[in-house]
Amino acid sequence: MPEMKSPRTRRSPEEARQLVLETAEKLMTEGGLPAVQMRAVAREAGMTDAGVAHHFGNRDGLLAALMDHGSAKVRTAVSEAVSDWLRTGPDIRSFVTMLREMYANGYAALALQVHGSGWEDRGPVLLKPAVDALYAQRRNPDVTKDDIRVALASLHLWLALDPLFGDAFRRSAGLAASASSRQVDWWIQTLESRLG
Repeated sequence: MPEMKSPRTRRSPEEARQLVLETAEKLMTEGGLPAVQMRAVAREAGMTDAGVAHHFGNRDGLLAALMDHGSAKVRTAVSEAVSDWLRTGPDIRSFVTMLREMYANGYAALALQVHGSGWEDRGPVLLKPAVDALYAQRRNPDVTKDDIRVALASLHLWLALDPLFGDAFRRSAGLAASASSRQVDWWIQTLESRLG
């Protein structure tokens, strides 16, 4: 008896792109960046390899689009966090935790790879809402907007690289890998005291 094929699902191009990006993100979270292969994404999304290639060209195109997708998610999360800050005051711990989780879920390796191949974030300045909110709510009038930019850029750099190189750098200073949470606490305390 011939094998029955499941009926094709018709999606708009935008729905298909979104499905592929969500599938690629899921695979990256579960198996790291090496798990994001065109064929694996197509199979998991219930599409053909050609369907994925139609929307993204090749794996590099898919990875760049996945990075754009992640940047958009961070922008949304930053905006939501900042809107809460206007009511409750800055919550640096939640902000750091949100960014840390994004990078720990595969975006650190993705960022390193796509930046290395020339990808640039084409959206608005990623952390600008946080800079503006922290500046507006600072308690120390000597803190400039550039001070806040430097602090957040330094934090962002550490958060992006820690999942990839943190253990080795901690060892270079004589710290155990488990000191990562102590470093997070240090960043939070430093930002709170510096920006306060």
